[in-house]
Formats: sequence, C-alpha cells, structure tokens
Amino acid sequence: MSMKKSLICFSAAGFLALQALLPAAANASSEVKSEKMSVADPYPGHVIKYGDRGSDVRKVQTQLNKNRIPITVDGIFGKVTLKKVKQFQYYRYLKTDGLVGPSTWHALYHTPVPYPGHVIKLGDRGQDVTRIQARLNDAGGSIKIDGIFGPKTEVRVKGFQKKHHLTVDGVVGRETWEVLFNYEE
Repeated sequence: MSMKKSLICFSAAGFLALQALLPAAANASSEVKSEKMSVADPYPGHVIKYGDRGSDVRKVQTQLNKNRIPITVDGIFGKVTLKKVKQFQYYRYLKTDGLVGPSTWHALYHTPVPYPGHVIKLGDRGQDVTRIQARLNDAGGSIKIDGIFGPKTEVRVKGFQKKHHLTVDGVVGRETWEVLFNYEE
C-alpha cells in the first residue's frame, strides 16, 4: 500500500475511534454536571418565538447546546431554532409548539439526570435508587431515601406510573426514568 493510502486509512481509523470515544467522555462528564441545576437567567417576561432576534434568542440557543441539542448560537430564531426548540420540547414532555414560554425556559435551564442504561427494580441498591427515591418524594411521595429499592419504593413507582399514564409495573425503565426526571408539575 502506498504511503498516501496508509495515511488516509490511519486517519480514518483514528477519526472513527475518536468518534466512538467522544460520546462516552461526554456522558462521563455530564454525569457529574447533570445533578446540579444550571444557574438560570430569569425568564424575560415574554414569549420568545420564530422571527425574534437578540440576546434572549442567544440564551435559548446556548441552553439548547447545553441540553445536547446542537445549534449555532447566532441570536436569530429562524427555522433551525424553531425545529430545535420543538425537538427539545418533545424530549422534555412539553407542548411542542416551538414557543419559549416560562415552562420551556425553565426546562432549558434544568439539566436532567441521564438514564443509566438499565432497568432499576425491586431488590436493587445504589445511587440510581437514591435518585429515584428523592425524585419520587419531589413528586409528592414520602418514602425513606436509603438507596434500597424495597416494596415501599415499588408502590411509589407504581403510583407515579399510574398518575403519568405509563405502564404500571413498578420497574423504572427508560420511559419511567425520563418522565420521572423531566416532568414538571
């Protein structure tokens, strides 16, 4: 193989390896950041919408990037920003109207806890269970936060699932996790 072809193959392999590593590195760093609320700019008091320009639009675009919805920060609420705001609203179980009102604004500044990639159920222990218990208490429960997924936690999960029209099985899979950590009352 020629030197030029070897270099191209080597470069392509390195690029593919780097692409595979970047999401893992991003997830690792977001694990730490995701449990904290971003410092929110106060809601500007008016809906930010298609056609708007300026600093409020730049704030929306910046927060979309922080919420893993990549967009160029240019201060122009055009077709791309409209599409990205609707995408964000869809992922956060908000009304997908493309308007940045108080609920969408608040959600943009609240970084969710990422799904751990496995089901959490009766008998499980650890930090994921602690997070679930704390969030269930935020949603109106009153269970001991001990990191042990016992019968009382399972009952609270089932109650939450029923209230939010999810499959009532007492198991925290991706769908229950996403609603639990992203809904707003």
